[in-house]
Amino acid sequence: MIGPLALPDIPRWIEAHGIAADPASWQRSLGSGVAVASDRARLIVVVGDAPAAALAALANELPHYTLLVPIERADLATATGRRVVRALLHTLADGVVVPPAAGAVPLPPDVSLGHVPASLAEELEAARGQRTIWTAFLDGVPVSFAYAPWRSARWFDVSVDTLAEARGLGLGRLVAAAMIRGERALGRAPVWGADQGNAASLRLAHALGFVHVDELWVAG
Repeated sequence: MIGPLALPDIPRWIEAHGIAADPASWQRSLGSGVAVASDRARLIVVVGDAPAAALAALANELPHYTLLVPIERADLATATGRRVVRALLHTLADGVVVPPAAGAVPLPPDVSLGHVPASLAEELEAARGQRTIWTAFLDGVPVSFAYAPWRSARWFDVSVDTLAEARGLGLGRLVAAAMIRGERALGRAPVWGADQGNAASLRLAHALGFVHVDELWVAG
């Protein structure tokens, strides 16, 4: 089975490292490959030379889980029978300095998320006690959020969400910069992943100085 250090610590495996380090995670052999899974995040990362039939069976068994598949294995992505998208992975270019982020603050523990869409509110509540969630307020309520859902020894994953009514105000850039500065101070570097059709996320990544380094298939 896969321990946190059994895979190379590179951007494409940040979720696998983060999941494997969680005592609540689980793993399953898929032929000579393995599935590394988190029930909390409903996420499965496929590692190694898994046969397509075994992955198809797993995808059918857990239809509400997202699967991450190495870009070299288009056959595996197709075998899930799901809509598959290409996720573009980015890291910060050498020498990039993320600007200060005045106005972004850690999400207070007593602030309600009742106005936030249910799926995002569930995700943020699950992370609230484990990660710093950077937020920006509009008219007294938090509307933009950034935190690191996954970490490895070298990297942290960037997650940014802004409520629909607050988009176009630069708040996503504000909270992303605050989160990146905070996590970099702990000695890790950021990984920004976005579906290739997510133009807004890709624009923000490029504006902050991120460059494309790798890809994955995402079977949602």
